[in-house]
Amino acid sequence: MRNFLMVLLLMPAAALAQPAEGAFNLTLNIQQPLYKDFVGKSSAGMRVGYTRFSSEKFGWGIEAAYNTLNDYVPRQTYTYPGGAITTDIFNYMYYFTLLANAQYYFRASDRLVPYVSLGAGLAVTRYTLYYNVYEEGDNNRSWVVRPETGIIFRIRPYSALGLKSALSWEYAGNKSEAYDIKNFSALAFQLGIVVFSD
Repeated sequence: MRNFLMVLLLMPAAALAQPAEGAFNLTLNIQQPLYKDFVGKSSAGMRVGYTRFSSEKFGWGIEAAYNTLNDYVPRQTYTYPGGAITTDIFNYMYYFTLLANAQYYFRASDRLVPYVSLGAGLAVTRYTLYYNVYEEGDNNRSWVVRPETGIIFRIRPYSALGLKSALSWEYAGNKSEAYDIKNFSALAFQLGIVVFSD
């Protein structure tokens, strides 16, 4: 009977010590473009993802991100065959990515887990110019790669709730021939929450 009671008492502790099977994350995604041809200002967007842990050191997953980047071109006169227009211009870049990724974890403690990640997938971009009462744009689909390094911090050991902070660089082949825009590259900082699932 005594052994049976000990097993019952130790079962919850053993269950708590099991690593999570996966994790959902939702982060604020602040992007700073590294090229200034079309948009140059930083932008706050969102990123959501799911990671499945294949071991204590490795994981793989999928994530989606969305940012709207913009810039302002002061009022000036533009000439074209048969006329001219004087206007200021608002450049907007609507940027959505969907990536598969793989992660490697450097376990520092039960609560602090640094990691590196490499993702690759699809980028969907809409370049839009707003001027006077007019609007024109160019749609583009391309590949994107994103190396990333970051830290996951659990609120308590084996807690289901954690925080995530990360820095990434991304490069997309989404150049626009219509506006003579080169491939997009940016640095991004993420800060958000992680929910571990068993």
